Amino acid sequence: MKLKSLFILSALTVMLGAVTSACGSKSSTKRYDEGSAVMYADEGCKSYMEQEIDVFEYQYPKAYILSKYMSENDAINGLLEDSCQLIVISRPLNQTQLDYLKGKRKKIARQEEIAVDAVALIINKENPVNTLSVQEIKEIFSGKINRWTQLAWQDTTAIKLVFDHEGSANVNFIRDKFLGADTPFPKNTFAQKSNADVIKVVEQDKHAIGLVSVSWLGEHLERISNQAVDSTRIKNLQNEDEVTAVDFTDRVRVLKVRKDDSPVGYAPYQAYIYSGEYPLVRTIYMVSTAADRSVGKSFFSFVTGFIGQKILVQTGVLPYHYHARVVNLD
Repeated sequence: MKLKSLFILSALTVMLGAVTSACGSKSSTKRYDEGSAVMYADEGCKSYMEQEIDVFEYQYPKAYILSKYMSENDAINGLLEDSCQLIVISRPLNQTQLDYLKGKRKKIARQEEIAVDAVALIINKENPVNTLSVQEIKEIFSGKINRWTQLAWQDTTAIKLVFDHEGSANVNFIRDKFLGADTPFPKNTFAQKSNADVIKVVEQDKHAIGLVSVSWLGEHLERISNQAVDSTRIKNLQNEDEVTAVDFTDRVRVLKVRKDDSPVGYAPYQAYIYSGEYPLVRTIYMVSTAADRSVGKSFFSFVTGFIGQKILVQTGVLPYHYHARVVNLD
C-alpha cells in the first residue's frame, strides 16, 4: 500500500487578519476588494496559485488577479521592469534587486515565504529503478552517469533528462545545488514547455527522467482544479482540524531519494518534506510591490494567511506558516 502523508492541521503561526488594503495601483477605486493586480509566477507554481486565485476571487467578486506563468527568471525581470506587482519564485530577491526597485522604481518590495516545495524526479512505470542517492543525482546532471546500466538496470540505453524550460525554478534549483552557475547541462538534456509536458514525455518514454515540481503530481490535481468554489469549500478551508491526504498520480513513478549517509530513500510526500528526510526541497517566496490599499496587497495577505495556507495543503506542497502534526500510514 502506498504511503500517504496525513496532515492534521493545528496551531497556525499566521492567522488571516482583517484585510485593510485597497484596489490595484492602476485602478481609481482605491479599494482593497475592487480592481486588479498582475501576478507573474514560475510555471511550476501554477497548480497551486490558480487555486489561490479562484478562492480569493470568489471571496472578493470585484477583485481580479491577472496571472501569467513563465520561467522564474522572466518573472523576476517582470517585477524589475514594473510589468507586475506580484511574483512567485523559489528564491528571495537579492539586495541589488531590492535596491533597484527602491531607487529606480520607487517601490518597496515585501517578500515572504509561502511554501516549502519539493523537486521530484519521475520515471516511466516500466523503469525498475526505485531509489537514487544525492550523489548519483549529481553525477547524472553532470553527465558522469549517462546510461541506465550505471543505475542497477540492465538496459544499456542512454538516460534522457527532461525538464520544463531554461530559467525555470526547477532548472535553477538543480544548477544551484549540483552544477554551479557556469556549468552546462549534459547533451542528453531536453527542454519542454511546462511541467505537464515533462510528465507526458516520461509517461511515454521508459528511458527518461523528468524533473517537476511535486505539486504537479497529486492524483487529485485534476479533480480540485475542476472543483467549483462555493460556500461549502470555503467552510472546509476554514476548518482547522481537517485531515488532508495527498498521493501521487499513477501515470508515472516518483523516485525515492536518499541522502548519501543514509541507506533509506524517501519520496517527496508532505510528511518527508516536513521532516527533512526528502533532500530536494526549496522555499517558495511571494514578492509584492503592490501599494497599500490595493488588490495586490490584499492578495499577498490572503496567500500568507489562514485560508491561503490551507489551500496549499491540498496540492502536495508544505505550507510555510503551518504547524502540522504529521501521521504516516503504511
